[in-house]
Order: sequence, then structure tokens, then C-alpha cells
Amino acid sequence: MKARISLIITLLVFSSSPVLAQTAQPRPKPTEISAPSQPIKVTKPISDFTKNVETFDKSLTGIVFTVAKVVFGLVSILVLYRLLLLIVYRSSQLVIDNFSNASGADELNNVLTGLSQSARERLVREMKGVHSRVKEHIESTGPRTYQAPNKLQLPRTTPEQRLSEFLASLSEFTPDQIDPIVHILKVVFPPYGTRVTSILQSQGAYHNRLGITFEITDIEGRIASKLYTIWELDERSLTDGDKDCSPLQLKDRYRKLLRSATRWLATELSRREMIGTIPWMYFGNKQRNHYQGQINNFFGVYNSTSASTHGKFFYQLAIEDLLQAIELSPDWYQPYENLADTYSAQGRELQTEGIKLQRKAILQYEKALKLCPDDSIKRRIRVGKATAALLSGDKMMIQEAKQEISTIESWWNDASELNFRFLYNLASWYALTLSVFSSDIAHQKNFAVANALPKARRYLVYALTRDSDRTLWYWASKDPDLENIREGFADLEFFLLKKLNEIPDLPTLAGDQFAKPIEQVLKAINWL
Repeated sequence: MKARISLIITLLVFSSSPVLAQTAQPRPKPTEISAPSQPIKVTKPISDFTKNVETFDKSLTGIVFTVAKVVFGLVSILVLYRLLLLIVYRSSQLVIDNFSNASGADELNNVLTGLSQSARERLVREMKGVHSRVKEHIESTGPRTYQAPNKLQLPRTTPEQRLSEFLASLSEFTPDQIDPIVHILKVVFPPYGTRVTSILQSQGAYHNRLGITFEITDIEGRIASKLYTIWELDERSLTDGDKDCSPLQLKDRYRKLLRSATRWLATELSRREMIGTIPWMYFGNKQRNHYQGQINNFFGVYNSTSASTHGKFFYQLAIEDLLQAIELSPDWYQPYENLADTYSAQGRELQTEGIKLQRKAILQYEKALKLCPDDSIKRRIRVGKATAALLSGDKMMIQEAKQEISTIESWWNDASELNFRFLYNLASWYALTLSVFSSDIAHQKNFAVANALPKARRYLVYALTRDSDRTLWYWASKDPDLENIREGFADLEFFLLKKLNEIPDLPTLAGDQFAKPIEQVLKAINWL
């Protein structure tokens, strides 16, 4: 056993001694293993990766800049497009401020907003009425060069500022070199339209008379401003204890006054719109004056018709308009005729100055006859003159009026007459003879007109039938001149409309084809 152990130890000693000797000897091969080649294999991929990253970064930057340029270009196009839309489609503005209270009744401050809104609503209705009348007048009389807007201006409480705000936003983002252009655009394309300031007024210690003041200004300043106050027609004798002095009653009185006030305001706004759109082709003063004369003539007639329903002060406004029309276009017959109609209508309502106004009307009718070139229109003017003569109270003039009407009828076929206004005036003349002569026994005996009632009614039915647009129907139901012949007017409207449904072209027929159907209507309502 000991021998085996000694043998194993000896073998271990001898086997380990050469290994130790080998490791102690330096060998060149291990040193020849290339240590520098190992770093080359590591740094080359890193440099390639860096180059790739730089290339990708440059490409990405180029793409981003390209996209940014495209987006900037699109945004610029959209901005320019929006700017052009705001410039091209700028519309005239109508800014109506809320009422301010200068009446001295501080209790009304709480109702100013509601009163202002009521005024705007009434104004829109009145403007629609004026707008439709303007279109009708242009089609029949002119000025045909005026193009009435298709849409009405709706009242606003604040002016439209979209273009100004848009330009202000542009000036914040545009370079300094472009700022002058933006400011020039603001000056060249400012807001335009009309601004109305409304003020509640009062007269007397106990608010005996209320008024509404309107100040109309042009936003651009191209048209002169206008200031006008509409007062209550009658001054009330009130004391501090009267109910009409209470805030509730004052509000109701102002609401009632709004009817006349908004009619005046709508008329004036429409006038300013027409005056502000004089066609560029009117270079000469004569053409421009005639155009403005046509405008004044129309609004003179419109104010005259408003007087009977919205206040007698409209008569004076009508006279001023028509006198201005005569001054602008002195060779045109129509303002003379319309001025005569206005004097005559005003004279029927003013008893103290009635005869004086009828004589003024006769003089204007004579001027219109001298200037009028159309025989059919002259017949209408002669009937108007005969009506003024009838109301003048002068016996000689009344006799001349009767002779004038007799002369017209002697060579005239009433069933072939197409001018419904002439027929209406003739019906009014015969109707007035009934009231004028019935009030004075001497006049009735010496100047009474035979068959005045049936003639007046027949001419009225002829006029309403010829009036295919039915512009006279409503007025005929309320015209004070027709009061003596209007009994059964509701039946007339029904049977006449029924006949028009049966014969749609009846307004254009003549002779017996027209007269026989009308006779049937007259029989149905016992007007023969």
C-alpha cells in the first residue's frame, strides 16, 4: 500500500515539472496575435452609423421644411381667399343704437332695452313695406337704373368688424415690411352703412308731449347727417296726479308713437340708400338732378300717403320732397301733379285752410297740364283739377269742374279704359259730389250731378278690376272720399274676386267683354 502511494506521488511530481517549465518560457506566438485589429472591427460600424444618422437627419430636415413650406403656402392662400371674401362681400350695415333716455323720467331706464327691440321689429316691417313700394314704383315710373337690393338690411346693435379684426390679426403676424400694406387695406376698405342714434324726448313738467329723436349718420361720412324729432300729435293737459304720467303709461305712449317714428325712419333710410347709389354713368348735372328728382318725387308721394294713417306731419314732409323734386327737374310734369294731389288731400283735412290749399292744388295741376305730353295722363290730371275745384267752394270753379268731367266722358269709352288710377280718381270725384252738394241745399239744387252714385260705384268697380296687382284695394276700403258709396264693400270684394277666378283675363278685356261681367257683379251687390 505504501509502495502504491509513493509511486503516485512520484508520478505527480514528474508530470507537473515540464508544465511549469513551459509556462515560464516566453513564446512569440501569443504576442503575434494582432491586438490592433480588434479596435478596427469595432470603430468602423460606429462611423457608418454616425454618417447614416447625419444623412437621415438632413433628409428629415428637408422633408420637414418642405412640408412646412407647403403648409405655409396653403395657409397663405386661405388667408388671401378669406381676405378677398371679406372685401368683396362687404355689405352695407344698419346699426341702430338702443334708446337713450332724455325725457327726465328715470323710471323708463328699466324698459329702454325692450322699447329698443320693439322699435327694431317695427322698423323691419316698415322697411319691407317701403322696399315693395320702391320696386313697384321703379317698374312703373323709374328710375329704372336703380337696382333695389334683394335683401333688406337687418338692424344691428353693434357694427360689423370682421374685416377690421382680421386685418388687425394679420398685422400681428406679418413682417414689419408688410404692415403698411395692412394699414392701407384698413383705410381703403372701411366699414360702411348707416348708424342711427335714438333718444326719448319729453315736453312739459308732466310729460305733456312725448317725442322720439333720430340722428342718422353715414358711417363713412359720404352723406350728410340728419336729425329729426317725431312728436305726439296733440299736447296733453296733464298734472302730476294723472295716470298718463306713470312709468307704465309713459311706456305705452312711447310704444304708440313708435308707429309714426319707425315709418319716418324707414322712409328716410330708404331715401339715403337710393341717393347713395347714383349710377356712375350720370356724369352731367342734368342727369344727376333728374335722377334725384325722381327719388324726391317718389318719397313725396309715399309721405303723402302716410299722412292719413301715420300722422299729419307727413303732409309737410311730402310737400318739401315734391318742391325739391320740382327744383331738380323743373320740366317734368309728375312732381307738379303729385304736389297738387298733396295740397288737395291736406285741404280736405284742414278746415281752416282748406280752400287756400285747394286753390294751390289747382295752380299746380295747371302747371302739370302744360308739361305733360301724354293725352291719357292729361285726362287724369284734369280729373284731379276738377276734384280740387269741387272742394274749393267757388261756384264758378264747380261749374267748370262739371263741364270738364262732362267733356271727358263725351268722347271716352269707360269700358275700354285701362288706366285704373284714372278710373279711381273719377269714382272719387263723383263720390265727393254727393258729400259736397248734400251739405248745402243751394249747391244741391243748382250743382247736383245726375246719377252720381251709380257712376261712382261703377267707376270704382272698373278701377279695382283693372288693378291686377290690387294696390288700391286696401286704400279703397278706407278712403274717406269714398265714404258715401262704400256700403257693401266687403260684398264687392267677394263677388269681384269670384268673377276674377272665373275670368282670369278680365282686367285686360275691353268693351262688352269687360262691361257685361262687371254688370253681373254690380247686380249681385245691388250697386246698380
